Amino acid sequence: MHFSYIESIYNLVLLGIHIFVQLVAAVLIYIKRHEPKDRSWRYIFTFFTLSALASVVEMFMMMHNAIVLDFYKLLNPSIIIPGFYIFALLICYILELTNPRWLTVMRAIVLFLPSIILAGYVIYYYSIGDITNIYSVARIKAVSDTPNVIARIVFMLVFVLYPIMLVVLRFKWKKPQLQKYIDVLILFAALLCVSYILSRGLQIFSGYLLHELLYILITIGVLYFEFYERLHIPLETVRTYYEQPEVPNNTLITVNVVANNLRELMNDDSVWRDPELTADRVVQLVGTNRTYIQHAARQLGFANLSDMVHRRRVDYICECLRKDPNANIQNIFWDAGYRSRATAWRNFTNIVGCTPTDFVYRITPPADVNN
Repeated sequence: MHFSYIESIYNLVLLGIHIFVQLVAAVLIYIKRHEPKDRSWRYIFTFFTLSALASVVEMFMMMHNAIVLDFYKLLNPSIIIPGFYIFALLICYILELTNPRWLTVMRAIVLFLPSIILAGYVIYYYSIGDITNIYSVARIKAVSDTPNVIARIVFMLVFVLYPIMLVVLRFKWKKPQLQKYIDVLILFAALLCVSYILSRGLQIFSGYLLHELLYILITIGVLYFEFYERLHIPLETVRTYYEQPEVPNNTLITVNVVANNLRELMNDDSVWRDPELTADRVVQLVGTNRTYIQHAARQLGFANLSDMVHRRRVDYICECLRKDPNANIQNIFWDAGYRSRATAWRNFTNIVGCTPTDFVYRITPPADVNN
């Protein structure tokens, strides 16, 4: 199964664009400031770097006459095995975002053990020269009962299961601050895996187009998230939960009582600075229900409970900026309990009436023109 001359030219152009985009992404990720113990950036940096290097090898194989036939093999072990383990780095990146520092070396080995066994099986046949060469989809059907062909097919299909595993773990761990981004990333990871099977596995030209488009989209999405949306969390920070206030059984809970309890609770800055604070958690801490909490928040002068929390956080941000207008705004956002720069920026602007940048400009005294 050979590409036409035009398809080969298009594929070389796509590979060139792929190499450029991945190298730029790797450099940008590398130069971005990260928290000392944040490991997720290492996975995505290595993913971008190895992806670019793999494309350089592919380009060389397409242009080098001596090995061009090797490039056009379907289910080529020298292409599918490295390619899918580069894809595994993207899986590790998503796992690290979903549950930081959960992925240890032993857990990684266990997770990828089925694919490692299959890869070892294929490499063994490849090393002894007993690999069936395939140049068409029809040929795959004809030799589908050959052990090394079966191993290669199962090896690729196993990687389709990993995005499903990510969905299960995502719902198990429930990380609301990154939920939307992780859901989109898992979807693109699944599509990327399928497109790699169509392109590098089966050498379908439309699969190449789809794969490169997905790669560009996922690269743009990761860079946007890492540079604009995400605030890196110091992983050595240990969150503590609060004791639920005791409410006597014989006490009639009224809105006034709930309002007083809510006011006292919110006077504890460790509560509203908790990035994982939810309405259900506040309900539990106050010892009431959602309806009473919302009525109590309105009685205290806020639109609702969410408005109360955001105003506390924005007040804290303003106070920090007044003390030090040159402070790192992202660090202040994190200290205030935000894990999304966009959310913090939007709430600040809605409540204060200007952006944090404009706020700093307003509170900074003008330079003395005589100096």
